[in-house]
Amino acid sequence: MRLTIHRLEQIPAVHRHHVDIILQGRGLPGQAVFYLATFNDKAVALAWREQERLDFIAVRDITRRRGIGQELLQQIKSDALAAGLTRLTCNPAQAPSAQQAELAAFLTSQGFNTQAGMLSCCLEH
Repeated sequence: MRLTIHRLEQIPAVHRHHVDIILQGRGLPGQAVFYLATFNDKAVALAWREQERLDFIAVRDITRRRGIGQELLQQIKSDALAAGLTRLTCNPAQAPSAQQAELAAFLTSQGFNTQAGMLSCCLEH
């Protein structure tokens, strides 16, 4: 099987167990554009955005460092550009404190720059 990125309005019940592991106790918003990465029908990463804000992105710890976050973020950027957005922003404080530096480093490696405590990237045309 290969990695599949799903763009969803709701998280399917079949993936809730693995999504709960990814969320680490955090709740899902009532409304957002969800991106669920699955491999062999198991959820391995989750992100959501509201307009230009990337409010959450996380990869399961056992599947990190395999390019999953990079593919997930590429799909998010592509969809945001197609929706007419020109930039994405993310607040690293959305991650648990022990993971904020790692999230900031990942996003920086993917073209985000720090501006007023937020990370922001310009979407390519």
